[in-house]
Amino acid sequence: MRRKAGYILTVIILFAGGHAFAQQGDLSPLGFKFGISVGDAEDVIESSGRRVMENNVDSKKIRTIIIQGTIVDIPLDLEGKDVRTGLEFYDKKLLSSSLILVSQDSLGESENRTMLRKYLTDKYGEPTSSDSMLYFKTWTWQMPDVKLVLHSNDKDKLVKLQYTYKPVQEVKLEDELDDARGTEQSDPAKQMFLEGDYSKPTAYRGQ
Repeated sequence: MRRKAGYILTVIILFAGGHAFAQQGDLSPLGFKFGISVGDAEDVIESSGRRVMENNVDSKKIRTIIIQGTIVDIPLDLEGKDVRTGLEFYDKKLLSSSLILVSQDSLGESENRTMLRKYLTDKYGEPTSSDSMLYFKTWTWQMPDVKLVLHSNDKDKLVKLQYTYKPVQEVKLEDELDDARGTEQSDPAKQMFLEGDYSKPTAYRGQ
């Protein structure tokens, strides 16, 4: 039985927001609080009644879960669309959450891309950066602790809106550098984050 207190806290945070997309300072995009454990995320998925489509371990520290649909209401017209929610964990902590739209043809992919890009631009302004190569298009918005990236893949007819939590991403990058150098740095702050129940910066605690 997983920790009941952690599960109750997650559920409270999930339903308190009432909005699927991250606001400035909101660390629960798509209904999953950044930094929660794999177990707590699985509890939220189970309570929502959503079907798990994929649950893969890519390495000792990386796990990805994809569920059908979303667990919260999205302020967009998604009726009749193939909608999925993707989660990526690093060292058992939630690193990123994604809204994934899969289309049958290029027209559907273009419509989904235009819809999400307009929504994000209306909400956050013009993207910080953008890139295009072959079948891929990418737009990026930067927030204090969250990086927002809109990916479009015309070849696979897929559009993905990904929220990445910067504190966990920084830990991941540090570990990758240590592995590449063949060294292992002792970082008490990093260990507190990964092994404890710390899930967000001091400025956001108590919210």
